Amino acid sequence: MTELIDKLNNLNINNDEHTIEECELDTTTNINTNTNTNTNTNTNTNTNTNTNTITITIWEHILNTIHYKGIDEKIITSKDIKKAKDTWKGKKSQFEPRLLCKHDTYDTIPPIFKKYNICIISIKNGEYLLTKTHIYHDLEYKNESPIIEIRRNMKSLILNIGQSESSNLDNLRYSGLFESKEYLNEPILFGSLLNSRHRCNFNMKLGDKNIDVKGSQYETDGCYESENKILVIECKTNKINNFNIRQLYYPYRTIYDYVKEKKEIITLFITTYENIIYIWKFIFTNPLDLTSIKCVSFNRYKIIN
Repeated sequence: MTELIDKLNNLNINNDEHTIEECELDTTTNINTNTNTNTNTNTNTNTNTNTNTITITIWEHILNTIHYKGIDEKIITSKDIKKAKDTWKGKKSQFEPRLLCKHDTYDTIPPIFKKYNICIISIKNGEYLLTKTHIYHDLEYKNESPIIEIRRNMKSLILNIGQSESSNLDNLRYSGLFESKEYLNEPILFGSLLNSRHRCNFNMKLGDKNIDVKGSQYETDGCYESENKILVIECKTNKINNFNIRQLYYPYRTIYDYVKEKKEIITLFITTYENIIYIWKFIFTNPLDLTSIKCVSFNRYKIIN
């Protein structure tokens, strides 16, 4: 019994971790160390059996499978994740690498990632980097900022339908906000562009390393082009405290490599909460560095009829 418990302890399992939120799934299983014994043994039991149950998350199991202890950075593949499925005692259907590796906010990363101080980022199709570089940016909600009223375009009969990300963007686009002085400051000529998923290829700086990104997927919620500028937008319909920078950087970098200095690229992060629209405008001070993101403005809006 003692030998078995020692082996489990060597797996580096945290008893306090019960769930991970990134997939909104029950991603835990129990390791049950039942053993038949009696009152004459040296175990601290009052009955003929003693049960020691340790809860382990999917990501703890995956990292244990690849013998990762959080000491350095490491590449993990979809094959590694699927291989860990073979020895997983929980629900097998939850081993979808794309979903397990999608952590849009720091608040939803697995507890074991916080313990090891790591983040995960897609660098190739089916390949991810466990990095020590923090790839999330905090969102500051400045309540002292005035709420600016913008008028809904009433010429449309269907703009009022829905409250999705695309519906919110449509209302903002046709209210004229994106063409205002704060953003493009000129008429939109093309867009929305780059809808659906795309793949990107570039070399970027991440921490003190240069990383090749080859075939990694990205998608934009909105992309608009004017004569001199390009607007890239990530939109959410709930209040969040931070976001994964790659959501803005991957489409930004793809566009930057294509247009270079011909047009200014503006990136916006938009959230809607209790009928108030929050918009952060960002730039990348070094286009080659994902972590060079900088907020240059923040505004609050409310759409009125």
